[in-house]
Amino acid sequence: MLFRSKSIEALRHSLTLDYDSARSMPAEFYTSEKLLEVEKDKLFTSQWLCLGRIQQIPKPGDYYATEVMGEPLIVVRTNMQTISVLSNVCRHRGSILVRDSGNTDTFTCPYHSWSYNIDGSLRRAPLIIDRPDFEPKKCRLPAFSSEVWGGFIYVNLDGTAPTLAPQLEGLSNLIKNYHMADMVELHSEESIWDTNWKCLTENFMEGYHLSTVHRKTLHPITPTHLCEHFPAGQGYFGYFSVFPDDLPQRGKFHPDLTTKERQRSVMFAIPPGHVAGVAGHKVTYLYIQPDTVDTVRVKRGIAFADPAISNDSLENAVGLFEQTMAEDKIQLANLRQGLHSRSVTTAPLAPANFEGNVLDFYQYLARHIL
Repeated sequence: MLFRSKSIEALRHSLTLDYDSARSMPAEFYTSEKLLEVEKDKLFTSQWLCLGRIQQIPKPGDYYATEVMGEPLIVVRTNMQTISVLSNVCRHRGSILVRDSGNTDTFTCPYHSWSYNIDGSLRRAPLIIDRPDFEPKKCRLPAFSSEVWGGFIYVNLDGTAPTLAPQLEGLSNLIKNYHMADMVELHSEESIWDTNWKCLTENFMEGYHLSTVHRKTLHPITPTHLCEHFPAGQGYFGYFSVFPDDLPQRGKFHPDLTTKERQRSVMFAIPPGHVAGVAGHKVTYLYIQPDTVDTVRVKRGIAFADPAISNDSLENAVGLFEQTMAEDKIQLANLRQGLHSRSVTTAPLAPANFEGNVLDFYQYLARHIL
C-alpha cells in the first residue's frame, strides 16, 4: 500500500487540474526519501530508460558497459539488425564481465575465465566437468527488454512496460522530418548534479526560465515568449522552442524539413529519465538517473545531422550546450537548498506555453505511481 503524504495527495489532485489551475508541488515532493524509493520501483525499474545512441555500436560485436539503477548492463550489437541489452554479471560467481567499450565476439570473465558469446550464450566454463545439476546450453547471460526509437536505445529492467513505440506515435509524427535516427553523437559527458531528479526534468522541459537563467546564451536563440506547448501523449510530453524570425539557419539540416520546422526545436521528454531537444542540425539530450534524493546522475550528449561538421562549428555547439548546462546546474543547486526550507509553499504555474509541461510531468507521475 502506498504511503500517505502531502506529495501523494498533491499528485492525485494534479489529475483533476488543467493548465490554468495548475500549481507547483509541495517541497516534500522533491525531498522525500520514501517517495524516491517508490519512484525507483515504479518508474526507473518498470518503465523505459534510455541508454545511449545506436551510433555508439555501429558494427556487429560493438558493445559498451553501463549501469541503470545499480544493474550492470552490456549494450551490444549482435548483428546489423539487432541490438541487445545483456546482464554484465558472470553466471558463475557474479563478477562484472566488462567495464569499457569495444568490439568482440566473446565476453570473458576476468575472475575465472567463463566466457560468453555476444548473444549471451555460454561459450566455455573452464574445468567444469559433466554434472547433472549444470547444463551449459541453458546457461546464458539474462537479456533485458530493449527497443530502439529515434536512434536511441531503451531498456526496461523488469520486462513489464508496454511496447514503447506506440506510446510515442504522436511524437514520432512531430519529429519525423528531422531524421533524428541518422544524427551522429559527437559529444558526451557525465556528472553528478546537486538536485532532485524531478527538478532537472522540469527545468529542461519548461521555457519559463530561458530568458532569465540563460539571458546571454539561449534568450537570443529561443526566448521564453516564443515557446509553444503541444499536447502530451501516453509516453511523452513537450513544447516547441521557437527561434526568432531573423535568426539565421544553423548548420546542415534534412531537406524534408518545412520552413516552420527549421525555425524551432522540438523539446520532448520520454519519462522517467530521458529529455531532449531536436533541431534541424542537431539533437541535445540528457539521460537522468536519481542517485540520492538530493543528487542526480546526468549523462548528456549532442548528435549532429552532419557528422563532418567543422571543428569550429562543433566547438561552438558544444560550448553553447555546456554553458547552458552549467547555468542550469547552478540554479538547480540553489533550488535544492531552497526546497529544504520550512517556508516553501506552492504557487501557480505559468501558462501552458511556459510551464505546461510541469503539469504534464505531474500527471505522468500520478498515472504511474498511484
